[in-house]
Amino acid sequence: MSTNKYLALPGMGNPVKMPIKPEDARVTSVWMDGDVIKNCMFAEATWFKKPFRETGLYKHDSDKLMVFIGSDPQDHENLNAEVEIWLENDKITLTQTSMVFVPAGVAHGRMEVKNLKKPVIHFYLMMSSSYYKAIPAEATAPAGTYANHWVEKYEPVDGFRPEAPEGFLTTLLYMDDKKLKGAPYLEAVWFHTKNDTGPAEHSHDDFDELIGFLGTDPENPEELGAEVKLYINGEWITVTKSCIFYIPKGVSHSPILVPKMDRPIIHFSGASSGDYVRNS
Repeated sequence: MSTNKYLALPGMGNPVKMPIKPEDARVTSVWMDGDVIKNCMFAEATWFKKPFRETGLYKHDSDKLMVFIGSDPQDHENLNAEVEIWLENDKITLTQTSMVFVPAGVAHGRMEVKNLKKPVIHFYLMMSSSYYKAIPAEATAPAGTYANHWVEKYEPVDGFRPEAPEGFLTTLLYMDDKKLKGAPYLEAVWFHTKNDTGPAEHSHDDFDELIGFLGTDPENPEELGAEVKLYINGEWITVTKSCIFYIPKGVSHSPILVPKMDRPIIHFSGASSGDYVRNS
């Protein structure tokens, strides 16, 4: 079985060049679209390495989650930068590790990254599209409509916390429909150490899922700095590069094992549903 059925690695696909100045301020580590994996959800993982400014507002036909993570694992809530982004007529200013929910059809953009002290890890997902398509848009919603469409910290409404060996992970961010009405599910954590346990094998009957593992060396963004093994549909897949897995609904997957760890990594999972439910 080809791992390409589920796995996007650095160098795959043709990343869209974003309208930013300077152009080298934003570096792609992983790109996933329908040309990489048929019928997948779209996702891109990048680094912000320099201050920059993005021009114009645009919209998508899909809901979108945008994640901004500070790259210092010992100071994980600190973005070590200031990111401004507009949703319609609301300017959101981020200085901590954060996640922004952009519903389908909402004009957004004019992103500006400033006061950058350390590189920022950024990734974003489009929950109902296999391709990135930016449609020029104008802000029409009244001010205040989207001012609260973002979260900081890992604070599920039901208080859930993932089980893990002591010292293995630091929780970062959590989003779902209970946290913000209409939002899809996504959570992000740091992995700090090796680990020989993981979530039990399961599937999801009602939604597709993305599972990402991102290296945290901004000078070598394609390198994972660890070895991760993920069990999918009866096969172990081992990765040592930054990567994103696409898990279609009904496909059995997990556990996740980390046999080797040279430096901490970012792990995330997101779904095309606002309610994360496992089926055995």
